[in-house]
Amino acid sequence: MQTKRKLLNSQEAADYLGFSLSYFRKMMMRRVIPMYKPSGKLCFFDPDDLDAYLKSVRISSHDEIEAEAARYLANKKPL
Repeated sequence: MQTKRKLLNSQEAADYLGFSLSYFRKMMMRRVIPMYKPSGKLCFFDPDDLDAYLKSVRISSHDEIEAEAARYLANKKPL
């Protein structure tokens, strides 16, 4: 029985994120994406780290912003 490798190489990781390889490499150079370099040369990426990167900056919907504003105004004490 063969086990499936969990870590991805650069091309696989770029495909996983939907980025071009050249853009992904720029992100690697800027150290935006966490990576593993066991041999000091080849880079590998954990899909869980890539998912966390994709979810790192969430933009709230208009309805969520209005609900937060309403909660804030309801809890604000008058001067």
